[in-house]
Amino acid sequence: MWYVNSGDNLVVKFDPKRRVEQALGRREEPWVYLTHGIERAIPPPANFYQPTDTVVGPDGSTYVTDGYGNSRVAKFSKEGNLVKYWGDRGTRPGQFNTPHNIVIDANSNLYVADRQNNRVQVFDTDGTFKQEWRLDGPAWSLCITPGANQKIFVGSIGKVYKLDLSGKVLGKFGKLGRLPGWFDSVHALTCPDEKTLYLAEEFSYRFDKVVLQ
Repeated sequence: MWYVNSGDNLVVKFDPKRRVEQALGRREEPWVYLTHGIERAIPPPANFYQPTDTVVGPDGSTYVTDGYGNSRVAKFSKEGNLVKYWGDRGTRPGQFNTPHNIVIDANSNLYVADRQNNRVQVFDTDGTFKQEWRLDGPAWSLCITPGANQKIFVGSIGKVYKLDLSGKVLGKFGKLGRLPGWFDSVHALTCPDEKTLYLAEEFSYRFDKVVLQ
């Protein structure tokens, strides 16, 4: 299990017995902020500035969307060493404005929910830009289905998109609101199969299970 702690700028890996196996990033000491030593300084490359999500590649490499502050993707080796990072704040291909979620497909393509730019960006595992998918709303969250014919679901505000791996929108559903069956900001979601989704909604303070017909 990977635990992303935005407030403390840490990404922590736990084994099945809840023992810490690895910790990426570094929690700043409170006294440093109290004395204004680095309150407005740029963090070192291996440090995070409010990370948002993580995914692990087939070779054990870890990719972190770093996130609210740095607007980049950081790649670490399976041993936890920083390999590289890419992206900064902006709207051009390869730039981000709040990269909020990341998933990887069976062919090792990375998909990043570039939230405030209303798009999903696609990269290889070296950070080379491949394509972008423009949406008509913010891309808050992503999930990708298992199996040979993978699909991607994108959570937004009041709706969820379903796309194939070429970026074609296969459908969308949802209505903005907080009543049962309506959605607000879909902050996270998972899809164990193509027909079942679990949604975490930020402002309704709830989880929803959706079964598609």
